[in-house]
Amino acid sequence: MSQADFAAAHRYLNETILACEAGDLSFRVYYWGMVWDHRDNPVHRHSFYEACYVLEGEGEYEEDRETYRLTAGSLFVSIPGEWHQIRSETGLRLLYAGFELEMETPEHAEAASAYDAAMRARETPVIQDGEGASGLLWRALLRQSARQEADAGQTAALGGVLLASFPGTLGRPPVQRPSRPSGGARSSSHLTQLAKRFIRDNLSRPLKLGDIAAALHISERHLSRLFREEGDVSFVAYLRRERLYMAEMLLKTTVHPVKEIAERTGFQSLHYFTRVFADSFGMPPAEFRKRNLRGLAGADPAGRAEPTRDPFPP
Repeated sequence: MSQADFAAAHRYLNETILACEAGDLSFRVYYWGMVWDHRDNPVHRHSFYEACYVLEGEGEYEEDRETYRLTAGSLFVSIPGEWHQIRSETGLRLLYAGFELEMETPEHAEAASAYDAAMRARETPVIQDGEGASGLLWRALLRQSARQEADAGQTAALGGVLLASFPGTLGRPPVQRPSRPSGGARSSSHLTQLAKRFIRDNLSRPLKLGDIAAALHISERHLSRLFREEGDVSFVAYLRRERLYMAEMLLKTTVHPVKEIAERTGFQSLHYFTRVFADSFGMPPAEFRKRNLRGLAGADPAGRAEPTRDPFPP
């Protein structure tokens, strides 16, 4: 297939197939990717699944400090919360999808729980599946969505079966019953929400506009414009606001040391965190905690005690 076919498939899927089903599994798709020449991306994590398939090329996938070789036919799935990175010096023909499971009904919730348990029990995040079920489904989805007159219902059903196949491909029986499709439009607002989710998922890391633009496969200029137009705030201002919001929640609900909270929320130093926090809240973090931390077992005004349950796990 040509680069134009990849671009057509990428555009069609993101404009049309943002929800699909397979049996009792209901998927919300944040994005599809049909990328002709994928190189490096930053180390990052998501609060949703990301599944990738290498059509051609060689590279590496790193997850949890383990590095795996990527070649044609490699299938790999990042589960929510796992730090990961894709690297390639020569470029990859890469197909991928970011998605989560809906739990609107008891049947959906039960199926989603079984899916998540199977995915977390996998022995390895990367396998060779060139002629396996998932690999063939990826190829079929690419061909189907590259057609100018692709049927949305058939394509959504195919997408649902593909996403449902990953537990079986990685070692557990897949759910195979396709059901009704639905779709949506990938808009500027949708891209902005993806960027904001990426920020929230990676607050502990130093984040640059280029890192997020690269993850979304858009230009830095486009992303900067989206923040101004959709959120009426600059990227830098939004990032600082999210860091401070998370710090506020951690100070109120945990007894982690203030220095650790500064690190978890991405501030470069305790001194800088204290200054920025005091500018926004009118008092330094330790004083804010003393006034707001009430009734938490083991609480200490300076945050030196061992933490109780952490509502924001890393």
